[in-house]
Amino acid sequence: MHSFNNASLVRQYTNYAVPTVLAAWTYCMHSIISGIFIGRYIGADALAALNLLVPLLYLPYAFSVMIGVGGSTLVSRLLGEGRERDAAAAFTQALCLLGLCGVAFAVAIHFHADTFVQWTGARGELASLAKDFLHAYAPFLLFPTACYALELFLRIEGAARFGLGCLIAGGIADVVLTWWALDHLQWGMRGAALASGISQALACMPMLLYHFIKAQRVRPIARAFARLDHAWRMAYNGTSEFLGEIAPSVTLFAFNHAVLRWLGDTGLVAFAVVEYMSMIALVTMVALVQSMQPIVSFERGAGNRQAVSRAFAIGMTSTAGFALVAAFAILTIAQPLGALFVPDSPAAQAILRDALPWCALALLPAAINLAISGYLTAIEAPLASMIVALLRSWLLLLTMLWLLTGWLGPNGIWMTVAVTELTTLAASIVLYRTRGRRLDLSTPATPNGTQALL
Repeated sequence: MHSFNNASLVRQYTNYAVPTVLAAWTYCMHSIISGIFIGRYIGADALAALNLLVPLLYLPYAFSVMIGVGGSTLVSRLLGEGRERDAAAAFTQALCLLGLCGVAFAVAIHFHADTFVQWTGARGELASLAKDFLHAYAPFLLFPTACYALELFLRIEGAARFGLGCLIAGGIADVVLTWWALDHLQWGMRGAALASGISQALACMPMLLYHFIKAQRVRPIARAFARLDHAWRMAYNGTSEFLGEIAPSVTLFAFNHAVLRWLGDTGLVAFAVVEYMSMIALVTMVALVQSMQPIVSFERGAGNRQAVSRAFAIGMTSTAGFALVAAFAILTIAQPLGALFVPDSPAAQAILRDALPWCALALLPAAINLAISGYLTAIEAPLASMIVALLRSWLLLLTMLWLLTGWLGPNGIWMTVAVTELTTLAASIVLYRTRGRRLDLSTPATPNGTQALL
């Protein structure tokens, strides 16, 4: 990275943000297109069954985010301090953690798919469709567990374009394979699962090979386990991101049951469409925040305190600006786009008209909360970051869902996220003023790389 000035920071941020956001959009678009194929070729029940599985399918991704964000933050700081061997050792430990998590998920889902499906609340045809998907998808779970983290490490290596190319290739493969499996081969949910698993493997393997063969700094090394504190620190530092990403595994479970209770299967179909719409905005905002984090971590390791503050301001501005644009888009074009998923369900489209304005209202406070939480992770204040994640993704969200549905019925379901984000915003601002601002102005990393952890 370059010496500090505003233009160089903006350029660095742009160099991170463009491939990161494009990668996020690639992930969204192939997920959405796959969802459209599933809804059209298999039916609305298949789309609802897949939505019931989302809490479970988020788990590998959440671990990938935890290890990827926590690990890339640590590796960036170590490189900023000139400790290249320690950075390589930390990356090696991250690879081992990813491998262990991926194998554990694959074994658990292969042997206990029926139990997991029962936990989702699926019954009858929905349960049968969900089991078909899980049994076919389980052998590939190592790849979604590793893929996101590997792409984050490629950015630090300076190979962001290569990582983006792998994700785009995987996304294109997913769309083509899903279309082929569902339209031509008519393999149903098993075909959709195989298409998704194979495409994840096609994206993941080249990134892994790059780190082993071509990478200069972010590469695996022998004798990387003399100190295990790297593994602990990256897991701890990425905990807030893990809690934020794993939250759908809990909150979607609760939302699905609330939707089924108040709105039935039709409501579940509409909720699946809302999730697809929200995913586009959320992953883009997360990508913009994550583009800020390696800059903050590097400049903090290099002792450039003013650059840390400026990088945070750039990340906050871009994330909040996108949130405003996304809110306008949801209010204007999301409703007609929803008809692509469920063209033959006027009831589901009517529910969407009630839900989408509340989705739009939640975006700006969500953007600010994400930016503050991501910044706190980047300066290695994981407990403060974790508090924000717990409030917006777990504690307040589930509490508001219970209170608002009990008070307002089905309308309370759609209001829950907006009320939660607005309430969390006050806590986020307090945590930034008391912890984040003080840290970036006065507390650089110590020579041995240790850092006080609020």
